[in-house]
Amino acid sequence: MRAAAAPAALRGYVGFVSKCGRRRTRRGAFGAQGRGARPGGDEGTAIFLGMTGGERRGARRRTSASSTFLVAATDADAFSSRGPTFTSDDDFRAGGERNLRRLTFAVCLSMVSFGCATGAIAGALLHLEASNTALGALTVAAKSRIIAATPLGALLGALIAGPFADRTGRRSSVLVGNVAFLLAAALMVTAVTPSQLTVGRLVAGLAVGFSTSLCTVYIGECAPAATRGALTSYAPLGVTVGILASYFASLPLTDVVGGWRLTLAMCAVPATAQLCLRHWLVESPRWLAQRRGDLAGARRCLRFLGQRDADFLSTFADDDGSVGSSRLNRPPPRESVTFAALVTERRYRKPASIACGLNALQQLCGINVVVYYAPRILNQLGFTPVSAIGFVCLIGVAQLVVGSRIGAIIDAVGRRPVALGGIAGLAVGLAMLAASSHLTPAGHAWAPWIAVLGILVFRLSFSASMAPIPYVVSAEVFPSEARSTGAAAGAAAREVANVVVTGTFIPLVNALGATGTWALYVAVVCVAFFVVRATLPETRGRTLESMEDGV
Repeated sequence: MRAAAAPAALRGYVGFVSKCGRRRTRRGAFGAQGRGARPGGDEGTAIFLGMTGGERRGARRRTSASSTFLVAATDADAFSSRGPTFTSDDDFRAGGERNLRRLTFAVCLSMVSFGCATGAIAGALLHLEASNTALGALTVAAKSRIIAATPLGALLGALIAGPFADRTGRRSSVLVGNVAFLLAAALMVTAVTPSQLTVGRLVAGLAVGFSTSLCTVYIGECAPAATRGALTSYAPLGVTVGILASYFASLPLTDVVGGWRLTLAMCAVPATAQLCLRHWLVESPRWLAQRRGDLAGARRCLRFLGQRDADFLSTFADDDGSVGSSRLNRPPPRESVTFAALVTERRYRKPASIACGLNALQQLCGINVVVYYAPRILNQLGFTPVSAIGFVCLIGVAQLVVGSRIGAIIDAVGRRPVALGGIAGLAVGLAMLAASSHLTPAGHAWAPWIAVLGILVFRLSFSASMAPIPYVVSAEVFPSEARSTGAAAGAAAREVANVVVTGTFIPLVNALGATGTWALYVAVVCVAFFVVRATLPETRGRTLESMEDGV
């Protein structure tokens, strides 16, 4: 009688399992079996048919649990019980991709704050150069200090961020940077002296150092190799969004008394938003596995992000082939690499030279000079302050469109072609600015429009090349134990170059004239083209672990 009932029982079991695969189960504990074996085949059928009713119900529950992957947002130590339950492969991938997009968005808000802090000074300078502000008339030296304070603070922040992130984790380090942005906004909005404004800009720079050092590392350690380039490229795109937002905010505040205060304090808006969305942030699975030895936590983070298997976890597998099955089998955390080791140890020397060289060239091409002084340049060429900021806003919109598309191109075409093509465009844009400066004194009516076109070409080319590539490559080329320190070293090199460029631009213009200064930047970009062509490795499609032994 039992044998006769077997087909019906089997059909009922199959229907039950199919239903479990389609529905969402309640939120609860992790499916402990992960991708464990399910009853099936002749042996599984025989075992199932030989069970009592209670045993069958227990097998059904265990089978449902084995196809369910519950992962929740976490602090560094452990997951809570909240989070989505994935009941099929499609749900697993879709939910993981959604969580990865949310994490990327939340992390990139730090870069939006960076963009606001960087771009706000462009519109604020038009106010601060007037003598009727609360700060009084600013000297050339005072303006240079205010502008250079942010990159100087970013240099200090980058030197702190790498070791700090290795010790406390990527997630908490990014949130600490947000607190610094809020403090900087408070100092700048209440500034009554040039010194207080300079200090506020310095604190904002500290936050920028944390953001630029860690955001792409954080995203890169959470993303799969196939989409790592696209996702990490959203970080520099966030800078563009922040710059554009600061420009648009400057428009209605141009004729408002004290409007420069609100413009400079805009970095607090995305920082506050990220703090509100911090539940979207999980800790980097690679940091958990390699720094804390927490393989179980790393595995849960991976599943939360839609990644069941990862090459780096296989290197920590236990003797029985399982990953993270026992705390006793956890590897000891890896020690952090010092900045000195990046120079003295051969293993790190080449990736350090690539990261530092790319990041320095990013600034030496003059990007922040164009960002900081674009409204002022156009104003001197005959545009009104409102028109100058308006044109820069339109250029920023075009740059945003290009930047939003470049991520997919980086993963499809490769890092090298994108970088070299964009650098050639930078030279063209700078040459147009030099030509406009040369023709303006002669009274050519169309000379200012050459400057507008030159800024457009320069900014678009930068968005397609030197904006994302240094960030992406810096997060890829280092071995795991040196990744955050190496990326921080690259950020430090970038900020050193930024301090040099922004601090010398006005003296260079006074000494060489605008035409000579732009021509000097053209020469730097030409050198950058050949340096990048000779040194930049292609990392498209490679996992981070495949680059452990060198690029």
